[in-house]
Amino acid sequence: MSLPKDVQKVTKPSGQVYYYYAPKRGTKNAGKRVPLGSDDRDPEFWRKLRDAQHGPENARDGTLSALIADFKKRRWSKLRPASQRTYGHCLNRLEAEGGDRLVSAMTRRDIYALLDRMNETPVYANLMLSVLRTLLEWGVPRGYRDDNPATGVKRVEVEDSGHVPWPEEGYRYVMENAPTHFRRMAFLGRATGQRKSDLIKMRPADLTEDGINLRIGKLRDKPHMVPLTKGQMAEIKSWGVRDLEFFITTPTVGKRCSANYLNQIWNEWRKGAAPVRDQKMTIHGLRATAIDDRRRAGTEDGAIADELGMSVKMVSRYLRFADKIASARASRDRRERKMIRFENSVTNLKTSGR
Repeated sequence: MSLPKDVQKVTKPSGQVYYYYAPKRGTKNAGKRVPLGSDDRDPEFWRKLRDAQHGPENARDGTLSALIADFKKRRWSKLRPASQRTYGHCLNRLEAEGGDRLVSAMTRRDIYALLDRMNETPVYANLMLSVLRTLLEWGVPRGYRDDNPATGVKRVEVEDSGHVPWPEEGYRYVMENAPTHFRRMAFLGRATGQRKSDLIKMRPADLTEDGINLRIGKLRDKPHMVPLTKGQMAEIKSWGVRDLEFFITTPTVGKRCSANYLNQIWNEWRKGAAPVRDQKMTIHGLRATAIDDRRRAGTEDGAIADELGMSVKMVSRYLRFADKIASARASRDRRERKMIRFENSVTNLKTSGR
């Protein structure tokens, strides 16, 4: 990623990298060098850079900084805490990269240039595009510009491996060999088809007679009940977790995991587990596994959507990987059936050694 103007990267003899904001470095008008930290992916890096460059109180009318300050003043309290963190990170970076520029002068070319600078983190680039599109749309009726240049800008292509269902042998290995918190994660993920941010909130108190109540965070905590089979209910109840405790807890102190922490320790454990190290087994892939299970059992897409609390379109999106695999296997089986008609007389080819 190319660094913003006046940001200096310093590599120490130890190999540790540090960043500084050094305006007009090397000239007689050089400003004070401000430390920004050692990680340009950290939200604090962009906040410190924004504060070093300019504060909201210095924002000129019509600039990106003014728009961001106005947006935060009027819209911020209506965002959920998780959205505030996401927007805050993106807005800090936008302001640091071009807060002094006029919103009216922004073009689609500028937006594509921003996304190109973020090509190593495509998911984050698409998140930035979404935030920028919302920000500019909010600014149109408030006089910052007459149109939204982010409308129609194409998202960065992302390899969608997170939606691949877990291989059966990989799931079996985890259930037989992984620590308790990962086995529970895998079981609940496959049984309920929910995201990791919702898995970590599940407790015995949320169980009903034949399912589990939850609030889907991605849908603004929309209440939903996922029906479970008798076998799944029996397994979950056998864990002996008290009503108000969480099913998935940290391995050392037994506290509730954050979604990021769970993802981190899962990836670390998987690196040391040879049978699953190279398998595509993200936590999010359990969601795809749950959908694939229901499809294999003959459940229609609409009913799957009702069970798991998602749209039919999303169900189809997750199933496209499973459908490709199933199609490939069916093609192989047809080929093998036809090959039975052909009998190859050479059964063992060896070199003569001559």
